[in-house]
Amino acid sequence: MIVPDTKENHDKCICNDCSTYNQCMVDNQEGLFCARGNTLCEIEEDECLCVQCPIDKEYKLTVRLDLMEKMILKMNQFYCGKGPAGSKK
Repeated sequence: MIVPDTKENHDKCICNDCSTYNQCMVDNQEGLFCARGNTLCEIEEDECLCVQCPIDKEYKLTVRLDLMEKMILKMNQFYCGKGPAGSKK
């Protein structure tokens, strides 16, 4: 696991500020998808905030990617739908 599932990381998490974050996720107290994995809730992918998250910067989740991957990532990160950081789906 690249991102530890800790209270400290959960406190830094900005998942609940994302326009994709919905009532189902609130009801299930979900978040920190980059560590915990994807939600079972239905999601409507909108603008993804993952690359703006302090956890992304701290664990250098997107720094490791090449230019093409970064371009794709800007359109399609969504750990809430794709799974935790470092997983291949």
